[in-house]
Amino acid sequence: MQPSDLSREGELFFRQYLRSPRAVGSIIPSSRALGRAVAAETAWQPGQHVVELGGGTGSITMGLIERGIPRDRLLVLELDGPMSAYLKERLPGVNVIQGDATRLDEILACHGIEDVATVISGIPMVGNPISLRRAIVEQGFKVLPRGGFMLQYSYSPVAPIPAREFGVTAKLARYVLWNFPPATVWKYTRAG
Repeated sequence: MQPSDLSREGELFFRQYLRSPRAVGSIIPSSRALGRAVAAETAWQPGQHVVELGGGTGSITMGLIERGIPRDRLLVLELDGPMSAYLKERLPGVNVIQGDATRLDEILACHGIEDVATVISGIPMVGNPISLRRAIVEQGFKVLPRGGFMLQYSYSPVAPIPAREFGVTAKLARYVLWNFPPATVWKYTRAG
């Protein structure tokens, strides 16, 4: 990435943060270190897809690509129009869709995607209504196979999803100091 691209990415991210802090969650994009940490926790086998909710400016997606997951096996869902357009330009070959994570099952069905290995959420959970958090988690598990898991990264030191209330189990998978602010990666599985 060229310095001018970094400047453009940072400017877009900050502008979108000012417009909607709750939807963006941080004033600067996620770091490469966080992207690598999330990618290291991601389950994937050839033929499967990885779904990323809230792609932002693509830091996590780049970590997945660097790990070796083919671009055509990544689906990035981004609700924000300018960020979605930026991702389409930045990530050729990746299936970037402007859409709502609470309608994930419909979106995947429209695109003929059935075999999902991991759902990754970068959507800020802390501070958002419980109904929105529940809908995102339910949609994530709806598209995952039995035994599948969801990853959620967060800038909060506490679990961003109330696991027991949502019928899932939570495990702190990674703590990433080389991110501003420091981040956590949580792994959620269905309870029982």
